[in-house]
Amino acid sequence: ERGIFMKKAVSFIFTFLLLWSFTVSVNAAEFNGSDLFTVDLPDDFEQTGANVTDFTFTNEDGDTFAVSYSDNTEKDETFSPADMSKKEIDEYINSLSEESKTVMEDFADSFELKFLSGEKVKHKNGKTALVCQTKTTITKNKKTAVYYQTMYEFGGAQNKYIFTYTTDDEKKKDSFNEVFESINIFEGETESNLDKLASYAVLGGIGFLILIGIIRFIRTPEKRAQGKLK
Repeated sequence: ERGIFMKKAVSFIFTFLLLWSFTVSVNAAEFNGSDLFTVDLPDDFEQTGANVTDFTFTNEDGDTFAVSYSDNTEKDETFSPADMSKKEIDEYINSLSEESKTVMEDFADSFELKFLSGEKVKHKNGKTALVCQTKTTITKNKKTAVYYQTMYEFGGAQNKYIFTYTTDDEKKKDSFNEVFESINIFEGETESNLDKLASYAVLGGIGFLILIGIIRFIRTPEKRAQGKLK
């Protein structure tokens, strides 16, 4: 199972490298994702990546907002944040941190993912989200960058949704709260099934959390030379 996970994570990394290389620019306001969800984005964010199930937006400062959705109908692997206990959330956080280090060891000299918070919240859209904030420190070629990320994960009857905001400015790490509050998911919430929740959450969320924002560190070193590095 671990081998399958690693293959999926590495595949995800190179998929995003490709997407980042062939970007498009589309002005964004209210964004409709495949008629599955909508989210209101600031005017200065433009769409810079798109795939069948992944969307990426950035602004001139390099801040990133990304959305991904995946199947949530596998038997005994349904993601249901409404039913997660405090213990399960802690297990999720610990597993994600450890697996992140494993995935990133081939791409960075050193890597640390620290969870600042992790809790389930009742969203304005009526659904429950697992909300996590992280601080990621990554060193490559003797250069170190720090990223702050906020991730909202929802479990739908058909799909699991991940919304991620990334910035390298600590003062802006809470600046996307209104954007997250604007999320509207059209499908109903998943029924509870917690038998394999912790492992499924890692499989579904690890690649996206690591890559969004951090991918800029790998692909655009010239930007980091302009005062972005800590």
